Amino acid sequence: MPTNQTLKDLAEGTTGTQGVELKVTVSQEKEDAAARAFGLDQKPGERRRIFFFDTPDLALFKHGVVLRAREKKGGKDDSTVKIRPVDPEKLADKWHRLTGFNIEADGVGNTLTRSASLSVEQGDDEIKAVERNIRAIEKLYSPEQEQLLAEMSPVRVNFKELWVLGPGHAVRWDVTHEALSYPIAVEEWTLTDGWDLIEVSIKVKTAQASTASAAFDEFLKGLHLKPQGGQETKTRIALEFFVKQLTV
Repeated sequence: MPTNQTLKDLAEGTTGTQGVELKVTVSQEKEDAAARAFGLDQKPGERRRIFFFDTPDLALFKHGVVLRAREKKGGKDDSTVKIRPVDPEKLADKWHRLTGFNIEADGVGNTLTRSASLSVEQGDDEIKAVERNIRAIEKLYSPEQEQLLAEMSPVRVNFKELWVLGPGHAVRWDVTHEALSYPIAVEEWTLTDGWDLIEVSIKVKTAQASTASAAFDEFLKGLHLKPQGGQETKTRIALEFFVKQLTV
């Protein structure tokens, strides 16, 4: 059961959010166990190619800013601006009225961080054109996304200084498990050197955060899924890998 301090931290870490995403990166030696537990080999997943845009020293990421674009096979491509941490009370009402805007608490390990994100759809091959350097990175981002950066980013974003990082190849499954009452998302990322990782997550309404957190923790323990050392997120792991590739 959550302790009083845990419940207090959950309350403070989720104030003003629309939902909570709890996630864990599974250690490499437990990836096969995760695949078996969720029957991933028997389920079709959504294939994605993911790009990030940052400087070679990851100046944006170090300040809590993530610029991402995703190609989804059979789905709608999109680009996303994500900023964390944020104070929801400092966000103007106009953002909440925009389609694709979200205020969420990201739970990784024992840490909850409130974030703001704005996603917009991309047309066919628009991300590929940026990958091939025949279209500017900033063309992937709407005026509203750029305005969100201008108002909320703790660091100035100069699109001309950014590099295309990626792609990372991912497969995402939406699954259920009899031992957990919440829908589960499983995402497997593969990088170009053959190294991969699996992230398991659930999304719940803010009011369900404390109950879901305890249930998710017990669920993972029951499956003997050991978290990656240091609870590094897939974004950090992927970005650091892509930056190293720039110097190879």
